[in-house]
Amino acid sequence: MGSPSPEATADLFFERFNSGDAAGFAQLYTEDAIFTYNGQDKAVGRGQIERAISGFMLAGFKMRGRSVDCYVVGDTALTRFAWELFDASGGVMASGVSAEVQRLGADGLWRFIIDDTGGGSRTS
Repeated sequence: MGSPSPEATADLFFERFNSGDAAGFAQLYTEDAIFTYNGQDKAVGRGQIERAISGFMLAGFKMRGRSVDCYVVGDTALTRFAWELFDASGGVMASGVSAEVQRLGADGLWRFIIDDTGGGSRTS
């Protein structure tokens, strides 16, 4: 399952992460998508993305955030999300602004093709 619009993807991203459903979370990505949380290590494809994100979920981390920007040209969108990752006590573990590229699929749903969780705030 993807998202009905690139703007709506942020809500689905945080909802699926917080539900602990790594497989459902990975469905927000195309089969060959690239995901990086630090700009160096990357997961390629849904299977690797599911495995990469499941560690955060198993640790009990939760996320909150919102869509910051959305620029759409045809079937491609550039989006940015402001986010916070917090532990079970509510303490913020990390925060940032992501940068994503989304693509509209033949089924009319939007999915990430590139997701760099710190790409919108990283300086190097």
